[in-house]
Amino acid sequence: MKVLYGFEYRRGVSVIHRIDPRSKMIYVILFTALTVYFVNPLLLLLVLSSSLPIVAISRIGSRWSQSIKGSLFFIAFIFIFNFIGIVWATGSVYDAVISGISMSIRFIALISIFSVFFLTTSPEDLTQSMVQVRIPYDYALTFNMAMRFVPTLSREAQIIMDAQKSRGLEMEKGNLIRRIKNYIPVLIPLIISSFRRAELVADAMESRAFGASKKRTSLYVLALGKRDALFILITVLSFLLLLSLRLVLGIQ
Repeated sequence: MKVLYGFEYRRGVSVIHRIDPRSKMIYVILFTALTVYFVNPLLLLLVLSSSLPIVAISRIGSRWSQSIKGSLFFIAFIFIFNFIGIVWATGSVYDAVISGISMSIRFIALISIFSVFFLTTSPEDLTQSMVQVRIPYDYALTFNMAMRFVPTLSREAQIIMDAQKSRGLEMEKGNLIRRIKNYIPVLIPLIISSFRRAELVADAMESRAFGASKKRTSLYVLALGKRDALFILITVLSFLLLLSLRLVLGIQ
């Protein structure tokens, strides 16, 4: 569940926190495309390292590393599953190892990129930026609320798991089928809690007359500044530099 902590925003005062969400979204789109396009582990490591300066400047290293550590189980699963599949298909252990490493680094890079974005972007600013790029407010609000509930549900799931363990539930023992069944006492309270929370949100929105006015106004409007232009320029140049390694030098 710790990997979901990378979606929990906390207010900060760094330069990265003050950058317009639309500028950071350009970084997310371009470098996500690189993680999908690249196959070579070294190039994927370069894509992963692109988020490290942002982590250092924004001072979110502890929460960023927590989300990476929380994904270690999924990384191991991806490597093993990919390794077995390549060996079964080709019989080459070397290709299986390289492919497994590449897939694992790609997953870490994706977690890192999105974690940096959501850890440094206010949900209110993200919603406003989506509205200003002509996304309907209903869709922007839905996306915003979904991202807010991800860390909340993660904390609730952890609380429920701790409570069930204190009552004697052994979740780590038994075979795979038994372990899956052990999670039923966790999933049922979590689903009920989610429905209750959704009902509270619906009542709150109704009490505030949500949707009564077709034309909405905003207290403030986001505007791109010099720091946003500089961030976009650095992002695009870094994207083109990494892309040139693949196209010009022929590195896969």
